[in-house]
Amino acid sequence: MLKLAEELKQHSLSRFHLLYGEERYMVDYYRKSITKELSAPDDEMNCTTFQGEAATPQAIDDVGQILPFMVPQRLIVVKDSGLFDKSSDMSEVLEHFPETTYVVFAERKVDKRNKLYKWISKNGCVTECQAQTEPMLKNWIAGYLKKQDKVISVAATEHLIERVGTSMEILNNELDKVIGYVGERRKVEVEDIDCICSGLTVSRIFDMMDAVAGKERERALSLYAELIANREQPMSILYLFSRHINILIQLKELSGMGLNRSEIAKKIGIPPFTIPKYSAQANQFRRSKLLSMLEQRADCEADFKRGKIDGQLAVELFLIQTLTE
Repeated sequence: MLKLAEELKQHSLSRFHLLYGEERYMVDYYRKSITKELSAPDDEMNCTTFQGEAATPQAIDDVGQILPFMVPQRLIVVKDSGLFDKSSDMSEVLEHFPETTYVVFAERKVDKRNKLYKWISKNGCVTECQAQTEPMLKNWIAGYLKKQDKVISVAATEHLIERVGTSMEILNNELDKVIGYVGERRKVEVEDIDCICSGLTVSRIFDMMDAVAGKERERALSLYAELIANREQPMSILYLFSRHINILIQLKELSGMGLNRSEIAKKIGIPPFTIPKYSAQANQFRRSKLLSMLEQRADCEADFKRGKIDGQLAVELFLIQTLTE
C-alpha cells in the first residue's frame, strides 16, 4: 500500500496493478485514484472496464493491443475476474502489451502461488488492502469528519464502530448520514449515532445470530424483514453474516492459545472492547456449525450471482438452512 501511495504522490504509476483484500473500500478508493490519474472522466475510448466472466485474457488482449487515441496511455480496469485464483495465460498477454497500455486488476480472491500474481509482483505493483486496526479506523473517522468541519468524541467513535462494524465502506455511508443529520452543529454525539445508525448494524447481526443459536426462526426472519424494510441491501447483509461468522471461528481458535484481549483483537481486526460480546456468542456455536454456515452462505451467494434467485431470497434461504440443521 505504501508503494502505491508513493506512486500516486509522485504521479509515476506502474503499468500493472493488482488491488485486493477484505477492505473493499480501500480497493475501490485506490482503483478510482489510479483511474483518475491515468484517464479523463468519461473517456470510454481510452478507458475500458471488464468485470467477472467477461474478463477473459483474449478479450483483454484485444483491447490492450490498441494504441491510445490523442492521449498518452490506454487504461484497462479489470474487476473480480477470478484470474488470480485459476490458471491462465494472462501474464503472457500482459508481456506483449505496448508500453502505452496500463492495466488495473481489482480482485476479491487471490492465490499468491498464482502465476499471474507472481508476474505482477515482479513487473508491477501489488497492493493488499487489509482491514484497518482500531486506532487507524478512529483516526480515519476523525479525519473524515474534520473535512466536513465536524468533531467526534472517542466515546461516540467507539459506539459507531460497535454498532456498524469495521467495514470502511459501511462506516463511510453511516458517516455521511450522520453529517447530514447534525446539520450546522459541529460536534457528533453518541445520541446522534443512535438516531442515525439504526439500519444495518453489527448489533442487528448479533441479534440474528443469537436467534440462529436458539433456533428462533420467527425472530430471525423478523429481524431480517426489518433490515429490508429499512432498505438495506441483501448482499450487504450476507457479507456481514460472513464477516461475523469468521470472527466467531477465529475467536474459538485463538481463545485457547493464551492470548490477551488486545492480541486477539489485533489478529482478528476488531476493537478490543467488543471481544467479550463476541466470545459469549461464539460459545453458543460448535465450530462445525459455523463452518457449515459459511458454506451455506457461499452457496446462496453463488445462486444469486448465477441469476437463479434474487438477493432477498438468497438471504432468506441462508437463514432457513441454518435454522433447520
